[in-house]
Amino acid sequence: MRKLFLRFYLTVVVCFLASGLLVGVFYKQMLERINRQYLNDVFQSTIIIVENELGALPQSLWHDEITRLRNKLPVPVNIEAVDAYKLGPALLQSLMNGETLYLPARNIYIHRIPDTQLAIELGPVAYLARLDSVSWPDVIGLILMSAALGIPTWLWLRPFWRDLLALTRQSRALGRGDFSARTELEESSPLEPLSGTMNRMAQDIEELSSGRQAMIDAISHDVRTPLARLRYRLEAVKAGAPVDSFIAGAERDLVHMDQLVEEWLTLRTLERPEMQPEAQPFEALPWLVRQLDEFAVTGDAVEFINASGSDEPWLWADRYYLGRALGNLVNNARRYGGGRVRVTFAWHDGQAALHVDDDGPGIPENTRERLIKPFERLEGSRNRSTGGHGLGLAITSMIMQGHGGSLTIGDSELGGARMSLTWPSPLTAEE
Repeated sequence: MRKLFLRFYLTVVVCFLASGLLVGVFYKQMLERINRQYLNDVFQSTIIIVENELGALPQSLWHDEITRLRNKLPVPVNIEAVDAYKLGPALLQSLMNGETLYLPARNIYIHRIPDTQLAIELGPVAYLARLDSVSWPDVIGLILMSAALGIPTWLWLRPFWRDLLALTRQSRALGRGDFSARTELEESSPLEPLSGTMNRMAQDIEELSSGRQAMIDAISHDVRTPLARLRYRLEAVKAGAPVDSFIAGAERDLVHMDQLVEEWLTLRTLERPEMQPEAQPFEALPWLVRQLDEFAVTGDAVEFINASGSDEPWLWADRYYLGRALGNLVNNARRYGGGRVRVTFAWHDGQAALHVDDDGPGIPENTRERLIKPFERLEGSRNRSTGGHGLGLAITSMIMQGHGGSLTIGDSELGGARMSLTWPSPLTAEE
């Protein structure tokens, strides 16, 4: 606090003194110019009066007359020989030509009396000396004004320093891994926007850290299970169990781990900021028919309904990632449903939609939002025993976010769950 105060205070004082000096120089020059013009007029008038008074007297009486005039004139007056002044050639020539000279070193005006080697000397003038000097009251006034600047500086800097210490403590807590640290500053604080940004950052880091920890726990659990089965089967083979059954079981476990790794890598790829789907126009119905035919190879046929209102609809989307998202939903419907799966293609007000319905037990409304997060699975009929790793819906949601759309979960007319993919898309290639 002391260093910050001194730096800020000295900066304010230096700026104040510099600005005061510049203003003082400006006004001093202006006042000097005005005052010197005024004094020149006064001195010229005084010189004329003195010359008129001396002109009628013999030169021997001039000193006596000057002594008499001193009490009547506004400035000190004297008569000196021209040689008494140490003047350069130029100044001496000006004096001899009848000009009135000002000698700053002695603070006097001199004017040669015509046809003589004598000069009328006016001054010194105390007022002119004060213009070029700095008095003790001036110095004391500057010191007091500089000291007075420390009070508002301290009053402003103290709450600023207090808020800065709070932010410093929060940043140190975040550095130690305490992502729950928050700082609440007053709205009037100049650091309040920074505090809000740091709080949001801490919240994001806390959510990201907890999510990553949950993912690591889930991956560890999903990998540990097939590894445990592999060890059990290996021990069984060592004890004399048939090798054929070991190979078949080992292949299933390896496929399980391979699927987990593949889905995890896909999720990580979609999380990258530079990863953007490449949307292109394509005919919707032929593409959907091909997708559903491929799904039928690995299971029962999937029902299809074209509810778009067009016989030849077009879509704008990334066909690879949209097919991946649709495949995840169809596989989920088969895994958790009762055997019947239906895909509906719809379009309304610039929004395309693919609905996947099943006839299973459905999904409770209070768990639907949670299911879209990675490694989240339901208990009961939609649990680990049915397979899956809890990444399919998370991947599907990210794909739709990349299309500017979303994945939503609702109730199906078939009695189970409805998974809906929606994203902005024209219905024809020309739009």
